[in-house]
Amino acid sequence: MRRIQSLVLLTVILLAFVSVLPLLASAKEEPVQLMIIEWREHQQVTVNAIPLADNSMSNPDYALLGVHWYTTANYWINTKNNYGLSAPSVVTTITTSAGTWDSQTSATVFSYQGTTGRSAGKYDGYNVVAWGGYQAGAIAVTYIWYSGDRILETDTRMNIVYKWSLSGAAGKMDVQNIMTHEFGHWVGLADLYSDADYWLTMYGYAGYGETYKQTLGHGDILGLQAVYGT
Repeated sequence: MRRIQSLVLLTVILLAFVSVLPLLASAKEEPVQLMIIEWREHQQVTVNAIPLADNSMSNPDYALLGVHWYTTANYWINTKNNYGLSAPSVVTTITTSAGTWDSQTSATVFSYQGTTGRSAGKYDGYNVVAWGGYQAGAIAVTYIWYSGDRILETDTRMNIVYKWSLSGAAGKMDVQNIMTHEFGHWVGLADLYSDADYWLTMYGYAGYGETYKQTLGHGDILGLQAVYGT
């Protein structure tokens, strides 16, 4: 009797092991990968190719990264900075940038979780926005850890090589302008580099004192809704 019971138990264990083999194989086929997206200063463009008037409300252009969140992106903000920007003001500005995307879809894309002392750029289970060092020429960098087409973690680092402001001040990078663009990467959108897309939020270059990317253009919204729905 005991021998029969042992055989039955062994059969159950073997069946359970066989049932998880496809899951193990799937996990092996899709390792965690890292995508690094840099947002750079304005480079020379062909002036005649840039629309003289803001065409962002009619321009339908967008490009997808091929990865996105399947759940709400819970994120934390490290408010530490060397620019005299108050912590509450930094939080308000960055959460406004995230909310700009959330307002254009019924999905809950972002959820602010509070402040943190963690840095951005480390795969540690926390989605962090923070200031930190990076190479000159890149205003900000977004790190995306993903498996298959599923984002697992996202961080954004605002480069301390530059001066920053919350008011669009000349000679400084505007936090809301830059973070609205960077959160576009979080939702799965890629940079646009055609001069014709100059006025869209996901245009791949930015400059000092620039603020027009704080609001989304038609193509930015279409790209968001292509991933998350209306």
